[in-house]
Amino acid sequence: MMHVQATRAVPSIEGAASPRPRRVIIVDAERSSQRRLSDDLVHQGCEVRVVTEIADLRHALAGDAEVDVIAAEYRLAGKRLDDLLAVIPQAMWPRLVIVTSYASIASAVRAVKLGVGGYLVKPAHGDQVLRAAGYAIPDDDPEAAGRLEAAQPYRSLDRAIWEFLTLAVEDAGTLSGAARLLGLHARSLRRMLAKYPPPR
Repeated sequence: MMHVQATRAVPSIEGAASPRPRRVIIVDAERSSQRRLSDDLVHQGCEVRVVTEIADLRHALAGDAEVDVIAAEYRLAGKRLDDLLAVIPQAMWPRLVIVTSYASIASAVRAVKLGVGGYLVKPAHGDQVLRAAGYAIPDDDPEAAGRLEAAQPYRSLDRAIWEFLTLAVEDAGTLSGAARLLGLHARSLRRMLAKYPPPR
């Protein structure tokens, strides 16, 4: 069953000059995480649609409206990452952000290797999703991210993945060498490391 999240008239993340809000589809069957991320993205100025099944995503993408970002939990009703990617045109994979409760370094590296835009662990915030899909947030503040990191007693999986990839670059000596060792495109690895480190 498809559920459409109503949106409020708020400024888009690019300010008043932006021609339209970013259009985001959330794919998730967990109502609490649906609602939290949807409200967050609406606050960022996005138009949000929520679907609860991968099959519903196919219908949503077949519509006339252009979609800017897809934030998806891929483990729905026994489905896997390949099932999710099968319904999304490959040209849109860089705008797909996995937001999952079933995270692992192996699945994250595989997703990036395939060209997925980002991989986040629940609960994720709207600004994290937009950044992962390649959109800048006007009030980005690396110092604030550092303060948040200092407040976290344990490493997040996002941080562990970032450190794993950073270590691979150090061991290989070059970014291109690390990309070969990991089986990634150098451009994908560079994109993951270009952002400041995720909070711990």
